[in-house]
Amino acid sequence: MAVDVTAIILKVVEIIPNFIPRPRPPKSDYSELIEAVPRVKYPDADFSSLYEVNIDEIPIPIVAIPTTSEAPREIETAIHVKTADSRGEVVSTACLSCSRSHLATIAGGLGEAVRFARGDPEGILHPEVVMRVQKAEEEIGIMERIDLSPESLLASPPEERAVAEEYLPRIRKLRQGIGDMGSFDDLEQVAADASMLGQEFRLRHLQLKGVDLNPVVALAQKVQRGELSMEAARAQLKELLPEEE
Repeated sequence: MAVDVTAIILKVVEIIPNFIPRPRPPKSDYSELIEAVPRVKYPDADFSSLYEVNIDEIPIPIVAIPTTSEAPREIETAIHVKTADSRGEVVSTACLSCSRSHLATIAGGLGEAVRFARGDPEGILHPEVVMRVQKAEEEIGIMERIDLSPESLLASPPEERAVAEEYLPRIRKLRQGIGDMGSFDDLEQVAADASMLGQEFRLRHLQLKGVDLNPVVALAQKVQRGELSMEAARAQLKELLPEEE
């Protein structure tokens, strides 16, 4: 899947203070610009593949160790796939890429729910709205129980664990917002929160993977100041960010 450059530019404009230590820029109204950008359509979620994935353990080569009176040493493999907890059960590491996909699906589904509910007599009780909200709840449940579970976080590298723990409170707040939703205004607010959270998490993950976001921030600032058009920024951003599968 190619990087959604338009969405990234728009969200970077809104969250610049989260990535650079400088005073927050004055709030501007980008509603007309955002409305002019085509909406992102996400594919329907497919939960079957999640349970079909089976990662085999990588064979550990046998290493000959001279016999000594010392206690046997534990040989650490070069490739770490899974970790055993104190009960001997296998625990997978946290999956930030999976979490990004879940958040994208949640944001896309809630955005579609808003479209169905707006102006409809049934509002948030419209069958299409109910179905998409239910899918969003399922996605968050999978993300919290599997990808970002406490056991997975403990088995993850420190830098990935730090990113996950940074966003977990907001993910939980999003889940609570979906569960407490009782009106169209609530749905619209939750959809906006999900979109913002998904884009921020995406940028943070790209940063963790070594993508330099400073040029992206600079582009966003130029768009914000009116020095660069959105079309020109999109063209330049394609050269800055890598294509993703």
